[in-house]
Amino acid sequence: MRKLFSRLQAKGLVKTVSEENKNINTDNSGEAESAERGYEEQPTSGEAVRTQVLPEKDEKEPKPEKRISLSTFVFSAIALVLAAVMLTYTCCNSVYRQRLAEAKLENVTVGHFSEYDELELIRELFRQYSYYELDDDEIAEKVLKAYVAATGDKYAEYYTADEYNELLADTAGEGVGVGINIIANTADIDGVRRNVIEVISVSPESPAESAGLKTGDLIVWIGIGGGKELVDSFNYDTAVSKLRGEAGTVAEFTVCRDKGDGEYEKLEFSVERKKIESVSVYSSVSEADSSVGIVRIDGFDLTVPKQFSRAVDELTKAGCEKFVFDVRYNPGGDLESIRAVLSYFLDKGDTILSTLDRAGNEETLLVDVITHENESYSGCDISEEDIGKYAHLKGKIAVLCNGATASAAELFVAAMRDYDLADIVGETTYGKGSMQSTISLRYFGYAGAIKLTTKKYFPPCGEGYDGIGITPEYEVKQSEEAKDYNHYVLPQSLDSQLTAALGCLNK
Repeated sequence: MRKLFSRLQAKGLVKTVSEENKNINTDNSGEAESAERGYEEQPTSGEAVRTQVLPEKDEKEPKPEKRISLSTFVFSAIALVLAAVMLTYTCCNSVYRQRLAEAKLENVTVGHFSEYDELELIRELFRQYSYYELDDDEIAEKVLKAYVAATGDKYAEYYTADEYNELLADTAGEGVGVGINIIANTADIDGVRRNVIEVISVSPESPAESAGLKTGDLIVWIGIGGGKELVDSFNYDTAVSKLRGEAGTVAEFTVCRDKGDGEYEKLEFSVERKKIESVSVYSSVSEADSSVGIVRIDGFDLTVPKQFSRAVDELTKAGCEKFVFDVRYNPGGDLESIRAVLSYFLDKGDTILSTLDRAGNEETLLVDVITHENESYSGCDISEEDIGKYAHLKGKIAVLCNGATASAAELFVAAMRDYDLADIVGETTYGKGSMQSTISLRYFGYAGAIKLTTKKYFPPCGEGYDGIGITPEYEVKQSEEAKDYNHYVLPQSLDSQLTAALGCLNK
């Protein structure tokens, strides 16, 4: 075909497109773009504008007689026939494909299928035509999660039934385990640097405490005896999952306990898992000043108010007169939890926060006596005696915060600032000033739950910090030496923010 085209071209029967015409854009978008730029398209410097000058013709001169050879006629006829065949094939093929597609879809769209919405129709197409077996439950879960993610509400979430049950347990401060809080770490074991799981605290009256586990123990192996496996052979999450299990089952692991001078004692543990109360509040006496008690709050679940009150009371009995409340890396928690904790410092009728919904409805939450009907919230009850019981500490408090201090923890910081109860030390907080509601789908006959943002909230001063954060009065960055440590095992002497807080208390 190419040879035939060349021969016809050589005889002048087929013309080629000029170089100028190759750049002509007939798309309207090209015209719009040119108009936007404020100029007209012009030929490029490589495009010569050719003008052909023809000699004047003598009208009396007889015109030469046009002749065409037989071979030229034959080649032209063949080219025209081939072009017609190709055009006919293209048109017929297009029509055929269109009708074929319509015929395939007709079986699905007829009858009641025509009333399906787009999502239902796609589901039915896959059900009838997909080569693969489909798991409708798994698909539904992923679709729901994708829908929630597409709403633009960055705090919204869809929970499956299992995830919702875990959420309820976390909020209530309950769980099943042996009663230890752990972090990922590394250590030199038998001359080899290995990944280990470090125990940073042991819950009081827990199975772990009864078994003799101690803070600082390093879990190096999962299992005991000859069948134990190195934690180093798994990733952290996998290793932790092997420590978890149902109540009544046994967790087996081998730890290395520091004997000093780099020597470790290897100890095997078999600990029965039980339902336990989580610990979110930790207390200690300042190493630099024994008159200062340090209370770290890791979250605001429903057990925190009682844990917090117990910690402050015990430190007071130990001789502490001033306090550092540490809410660094505290992601927040339940409104009733933070409401109870703040009530310990405020007077009855004081504003804790105000809220605003999409319709413009405002509501103010005040300090008051509260008795919750739901038993799981009993730890957040507020009695007359609870209100203002730590108000005498005003001016003797420093609060530590950083960029991972969020939500309810930010409200704690803001209230302490707004009522002039404490000096705020550290770094600007995260900036989450919105409230989420979790709605169980069980009420509608489905499993799981939906969490979505329903209100914006404002601290006592009325100035919101959503998307902005709270800037501390004393801005202090953490020391370079501290970066080599996990926050939860950072020595007090290397904690520059804690040192600054102590300075504020002694100014």
